[in-house]
Amino acid sequence: MKKIDLPLLTDTIFMASVSLLFFFCLFRYYLRSFWAALACALAAAGGVAAATYFLVRRKHRKRQEAGLSSAEIAKLTFHLAMEAPERAVKRLADALSAKHGAQAKILGNRIRAGGTDYYPLFQLEPVSADRIAPIVRAEGDKKAIAAVVLTPDAESLALAFGIAVMNAEEIYALLKETGCLPEEYIAAAKKPKNIKEGLKRRIRKSSYKGYLLAGVMLLLFSLITFFPVYYIVSGSLMLAAAVLVRFFGKA
Repeated sequence: MKKIDLPLLTDTIFMASVSLLFFFCLFRYYLRSFWAALACALAAAGGVAAATYFLVRRKHRKRQEAGLSSAEIAKLTFHLAMEAPERAVKRLADALSAKHGAQAKILGNRIRAGGTDYYPLFQLEPVSADRIAPIVRAEGDKKAIAAVVLTPDAESLALAFGIAVMNAEEIYALLKETGCLPEEYIAAAKKPKNIKEGLKRRIRKSSYKGYLLAGVMLLLFSLITFFPVYYIVSGSLMLAAAVLVRFFGKA
């Protein structure tokens, strides 16, 4: 059975509901018949919902997958940098052993597997050219560096001497494929909230509910007031803000 994309479904229902209320209030202002206004609103809301589903579906899935992978890679890179060096080296050695089907050998600061000497350089800051220089001078025909990120100078130096580079994405893929990812990650302490963080709440995805409630109430009042134009315009702006915050706000 195909798994239902619940976030996409809820986004579609959200747009359909918002559109239905907006179009009903709009058509009710111009049409005398309640049922005619409702029929037109249902048709328009259905069109908006269908357009939302097909336009957002592919982008929504890509963003979800990319966000998940990026978060997992970030957690792994921090873990490898903070983990005891010997444990991080052993983790990589176990993964290389599984990949090549032969036991990798830990030789000091390098791992020999599949005829290649791998040099783990796990740290929080980008690896500099100074750390690459000893590897360039070391013996061995085939060398590779396992690092989260290199400075441009370090990357150019490695490329000039034929040293392969395993970046964060490749390290994550290797550990995941071989079942060597950590069971529990070392996590950084959460930063205390400040005024700037408080101001950002207004554009977070979760804040769309306030705009939605305000928009719904204003549009509902437009159905019973003698001067509905103000309520329709104001409510529409609130609904537009709710849609923008929900789809483009920060998580």
